[in-house]
Amino acid sequence: MNILDMKDCADNMQRLGRTFDGQCGEIFMNWTCSGLRFMFKGTNLIAELGAVFGEEIDINPLDGTTTKRKTWPYVAVFLDDEQEPTRYFEVDKNSDKYLLFSSENPEEHMITIRKMTENPKGKLCIRKLFMDGTIEKSEEHNNKLNIEFIGDSITCGFGNLSIERDRLFFSEDENGWLSHAAVAARKLDADFSIISYSGIAITEGLGNVKWPAPSMADLYPYTDRLIEEKNGIEGSFKLWSFEQSRPDVIVLNLGTNDATVIDMNGDIANGIKQFEVEYYQFLKMLREKNGKKPWIICSLGSMDYFLFDNIKKIVEQFSDKNNDQRIICFKYGRMRFTDGYGACGHPNVMTQMRMGNEIADYITELLHK
Repeated sequence: MNILDMKDCADNMQRLGRTFDGQCGEIFMNWTCSGLRFMFKGTNLIAELGAVFGEEIDINPLDGTTTKRKTWPYVAVFLDDEQEPTRYFEVDKNSDKYLLFSSENPEEHMITIRKMTENPKGKLCIRKLFMDGTIEKSEEHNNKLNIEFIGDSITCGFGNLSIERDRLFFSEDENGWLSHAAVAARKLDADFSIISYSGIAITEGLGNVKWPAPSMADLYPYTDRLIEEKNGIEGSFKLWSFEQSRPDVIVLNLGTNDATVIDMNGDIANGIKQFEVEYYQFLKMLREKNGKKPWIICSLGSMDYFLFDNIKKIVEQFSDKNNDQRIICFKYGRMRFTDGYGACGHPNVMTQMRMGNEIADYITELLHK
């Protein structure tokens, strides 16, 4: 059996989304649906994977005591162009071996590995490959539509597998492949990446209210600031190379958590004003990093629409001031009681599917105007 360190085979792997090269040669794929794709020829393929757990704080409703609960990443493995994973499993150790593919006779398959859960809830890396066979780089379709989705828990697919509205975060309930972003990408046969974080907002907080999540502006310029901070690095984070993967369309779905921040602060008027200023500044960042070509779709939904009119106003101001005709607004359809709810009242798989179809149809119309 051949054993390959990742530095020996990384050149034969197509990166999906933002991945991060670790100091020991491992490749981290921490963002939702990020991963690797390559061609395998042989009989058996095993990967040495490693995980760093996240933590959730559970509160006992009877006495108010708190306990910390570990959250581990989930992984899906796909063969060829299949849309359903052949393997789906939790990685709950710092290092262990996991079977990716096996057959009695040599076969040739494109192997795709994707992380199904979000970045802050658990880190994932691949260290080595053990194989009876060889790997080669898969064919890249550079003419494919490329979409970048930026968002919060709604984009992560938070709790989309659950049917318990009051359930907290559990890794087994979050499936990024069934998020509206991934659904839309499949419908459009597009490459895609997801930069999302449950609880994230445009603002870091208002007044005396400090929001527990970072702002998206603090994360977006970097490949994976979260893993570097986890490793104790402060400042000098690795910048993302925006030239290597220019999106054709950027879908920005932030503002839901900002509405909560504004509510908690109590100063509605000043809260909205700060949100508008920081949203405008983030749009400037998107243009500076990605250039003038990509369409920017400023969306909101499907949980809350409190700031949608404000987003429309900001987009109009940005478009007029910068003579930018490739920025536009979109509102997802509201959640339906008849579809049920996922964890913490989030969109379940039915709602996520509908959202994915909505944004896919909208992008199709937009690109064919």
